[in-house]
Amino acid sequence: MASQSKVSPSGAAKKILALLKLDKKDVSAIYVFALLAGLVQLAMPLVALVLVAVFLNGLLQVRQMQVTEKIQQKIFVRYSLEFADRLPKMNIEKLDNYYLPELVNRFFDTVSLQKGIEKLLLDIPAAIIQILFGVVLLSFYHPVFIGFGAVLLIILYLILRYTMPAGFDASIEASDQKYATAAWLEEMARVIKTFKYSRGTSLNIEKTDRIVDKYLFARTNYFKVLLTQYWSLISFKLVITAAMLIVGAVLLVDQQINIGQFIAADIVILSVIASVEKLIVNLDKVYDVLTSVEKLSKITESEIETQGTIQLAENTTGVSIVFNQVNFGYSNTSHVLNNINCTIESGQKVCIMGESGSGKSTFLRLLTGAFKNFEGSILIDYMPMGNYTLDSIRSQTGILLTGILLSQQDIFNGTIWENITMGNKEVTNEAVTKLVNKCGLTSFIESLPNGYDTLLDPTGKKLTAKVRQDILLLRALLGKKRLLLLEEPLNFLEEEYKKHIANFMLKEETTTVIIATSEGNIAKECDLIILLDNGSIKAMGKYTELAHLINQ
Repeated sequence: MASQSKVSPSGAAKKILALLKLDKKDVSAIYVFALLAGLVQLAMPLVALVLVAVFLNGLLQVRQMQVTEKIQQKIFVRYSLEFADRLPKMNIEKLDNYYLPELVNRFFDTVSLQKGIEKLLLDIPAAIIQILFGVVLLSFYHPVFIGFGAVLLIILYLILRYTMPAGFDASIEASDQKYATAAWLEEMARVIKTFKYSRGTSLNIEKTDRIVDKYLFARTNYFKVLLTQYWSLISFKLVITAAMLIVGAVLLVDQQINIGQFIAADIVILSVIASVEKLIVNLDKVYDVLTSVEKLSKITESEIETQGTIQLAENTTGVSIVFNQVNFGYSNTSHVLNNINCTIESGQKVCIMGESGSGKSTFLRLLTGAFKNFEGSILIDYMPMGNYTLDSIRSQTGILLTGILLSQQDIFNGTIWENITMGNKEVTNEAVTKLVNKCGLTSFIESLPNGYDTLLDPTGKKLTAKVRQDILLLRALLGKKRLLLLEEPLNFLEEEYKKHIANFMLKEETTTVIIATSEGNIAKECDLIILLDNGSIKAMGKYTELAHLINQ
């Protein structure tokens, strides 16, 4: 579950204001309609044509609803696109403590935000405006009502001011436990066969019970805060109602107001009290909106990758790479790479070898630009890698990372064509079919009724390991690349196709190729072997020079 940083009602309120500012014309229209509706409703006792007033009030409310619906649709569209844009840009270094699919569940708070924003923009503004105009209208009957109005507003403010932080914190905690429950149920669904084949266990129920218990505890605390606010406002409402009616009666007896003014004042007082009650019953919706905005900000305000401003040139030669005294470790771990010094010339074919855990995958990962917290320097085309824009690096880099620790690339829910091309409009049909043939995937695609338009399940479910690997490899190799970063690219390929792909990768003069593999046949064809041992370079050279070390 995502960890919860310190949040506050004022911070969440600022985010709501920033969100509404994007639609300030529509929001202004809602407030104008609320203002007019409030005036019409309060003026009803003084208007002879009551039916006309009722119609006008209803018409204004319908217009409010129409504008609010427009804002609700914009909220969904805006957050959908913002999530889609933000997710690929998130800083991988900051995601080690999160399970990203679970974190994205916060998107469903858009529904809570849509429902809550309707109350926030319709009922609450109408109630506040009716209270304010009611107090102003009462002051015309007698100046003493001005004092009552001031007391009413001050006490309302104090009640909300001193109870709202506790309510917001309790709402956040209840939301955290709600998502913790959903995360556990999703985890059960992910490993459903594990629980299915362990029928003697009750762990699924026991753990669910523990998480739900935490949710109920948090939810009960939240409801206690709401009850405190409800009773405070109800008690206050009773006192104010009684006081204002008594004062009105005294003024009537003293003949400072007439019977008509007294009746009109009573109606206005009841309208004001009804508006106060409307505020009371909608407090939970206010908390829902504040909490939803805070939860959505887990993605929309997440840290994104830093990058430079220089574009990596689109040359017809491979990039040159220099590692200069590079040390690197993942968060909360010791160094995975230690004092790496090496130079890879433009167009060279390099093989990274070593035992499992020696740092081969991490070596490749640093060159993707995903990690910045390394010591030393990495130069691409004689310029620090951090000076380049990430798009310019990645658009010219074919990447195949399959290690468990690498948040590995995978198949997504889309067509075969989409999974291979990733929406690249510059890719030609000829280039795709040529590579597909080299991987030995042609017969598989031709056997499918929809061919390249076949829709794949998430993570490539129902596909063989070979087909999944082929699609990922095709994705990395397709297009004009100045750099290829490939981890075990020939896994699951038949020997015949291994030769085709190896020749394609290693004979391409305009591309620098770095392959992490244990396959000796590839190593023999490479210009340079870098042998890693416990994160350090044990030896560098040609295969013939290092064969005795590789074969140990």
